[in-house]
Amino acid sequence: MAKIKQANVVLNFHRGDQRSAASVLQNLLRIDDGMPCTYFLQYGDDWSTLEIEDVVKQFSAHRNVVTSNSLPEIEISAQMIAADPNDSPFVGLHTRRDREFKSRFLNWNLCVYKYINELDHFQMIEPDCVILKDGWIRQIAEASENSSLPIFGHLKSGKIGGKLWPTHWAGCSFYNGRMLRQLPLKKYFHERYPNPWWPYRTLPDTETANNAFVGPVFSGYDVTYDYFLYALYWRERTGSNDPSDWPLKPQEECGPILCDFQSRLSGQEIVDKYYGRISLFHGAKDDLARKLACQKLAVRRALDCKETNANRVSPPLKIEELRNAFANERCIIIGNGPSLNKVDFELLKGQWTIGTNRIYLLGEKHDFEPTFYCCVNPNVIDQFGQDIQALRSVKFVRDHRRELVGDDGKTFFMTSEPRACFVEELQEQRWSEGWTVTYCAMQVAFYLGFSEVVLVGVDHYFTRKGTPNKLVEETASDPNHFDPNYFGPGVKWQYPDLERSERSYRLARATFGEAGRRIYDATVDGHLLVFQKVKLEDILKQPPRVPRVTLASSLKRWARQLKSLAKFKKMI
Repeated sequence: MAKIKQANVVLNFHRGDQRSAASVLQNLLRIDDGMPCTYFLQYGDDWSTLEIEDVVKQFSAHRNVVTSNSLPEIEISAQMIAADPNDSPFVGLHTRRDREFKSRFLNWNLCVYKYINELDHFQMIEPDCVILKDGWIRQIAEASENSSLPIFGHLKSGKIGGKLWPTHWAGCSFYNGRMLRQLPLKKYFHERYPNPWWPYRTLPDTETANNAFVGPVFSGYDVTYDYFLYALYWRERTGSNDPSDWPLKPQEECGPILCDFQSRLSGQEIVDKYYGRISLFHGAKDDLARKLACQKLAVRRALDCKETNANRVSPPLKIEELRNAFANERCIIIGNGPSLNKVDFELLKGQWTIGTNRIYLLGEKHDFEPTFYCCVNPNVIDQFGQDIQALRSVKFVRDHRRELVGDDGKTFFMTSEPRACFVEELQEQRWSEGWTVTYCAMQVAFYLGFSEVVLVGVDHYFTRKGTPNKLVEETASDPNHFDPNYFGPGVKWQYPDLERSERSYRLARATFGEAGRRIYDATVDGHLLVFQKVKLEDILKQPPRVPRVTLASSLKRWARQLKSLAKFKKMI
């Protein structure tokens, strides 16, 4: 196939599955196609039954879209319907399809037939698809360019005579319209030819192979187009109607497209297993898979700070999309103590990180920028707001003088709870300050879903003592942070409240523990004794712990939350 410069994607959906179709469109809105693309939204019912018009309009505002609910005017003759050789009982394997079933997949066949005739190439998707990778259609299109076949996708097999035989390309594949138009497609909506698989149905150790054994004859009316096109192509190509003469073998690698139509995987399992590995998964019956994919795609888009994507226009990141987007993963919360100068930053490459305050001063020395960033101190915002604005991280910043920080579509301005608590749900963009920005970072890590948090650079020690929270102006170099200019001469800063900070840390430890998660402390020679001590290089060699929640811990968590709420009510 010649190099593809413009991709086409056909989404086929109906009245009954339009809510899932809406989730697919939301999924697509959160990705980078990777190349110019036109979307053809093919609705299988009357427009008056469309309930997702708002989603379609939103999608059309960001993508090149063509909508249609018309199909080719091909009528199946009454005689062909009435005189159906496949409807008789037979000895051996037989997958019978009644008229109602055939009328449903006839619409699918006509949809594929329509776009074969209208487009030179297109990717077919359905409401049970999940898009799992930025640049997804570019990857599929480029892979199809190396294929000499009319359909590029997951080659499916059936067990026949004890061996796996290819029987069809999965329906959600990349179709070469030019090659497929050379087949007598229209003819076989009105005529039948012998089913090439039928003689094999009585072989020992043979399974149903699904639509391969619909009956003794094939046509565009009798069998779904994925089976029909596969058989017709090889029949025309080889001149033989015997599958043993066809050259293709079972496909071990699925490439960028995977079809698991009878998948037993949950939405979470699909995303955990395949996100970023393949472009398209076909067979997700649960909208949760698309929701989780939206979360991950939105977050990865926001975290993709490379100049190559700097000019890409995408919707602003929503804080709801971040909720549990990093379940079962690990993050590193980076403090700003002098011990950071003892950390091997090569170990942090490829890790999810949360930095705070003036962490960006590490950039020149280590070419480092955190994935997420937190700042709660108004003095830091007042003096270094422009520095914070220049950060390309996803930012959580106290709602104080927004004009200094700016809104880049991935900055969340937080308000503080007036009570001492650990805020688990940040949808309202509220957190508890806890007398240290590190505590805010822990709440962010919890909301993002990280099951394991590792602290580095949280020295919990200041060489200079003073009244907690007292504002002073520095007159010398800073010995309390990793850079002497951190709070250098002329900078206003506050003495820490280490005692109250420890109270907050203990609450964070309890909250994580009751949720089956864990906070570790890998600070070199740190003075904080609240969390289990570990070595950074050792813990990073291990996979993140999977949360385990007991009934006792759940009850304890609920009791603590009720107690905290009762205290807050007394305060007000």
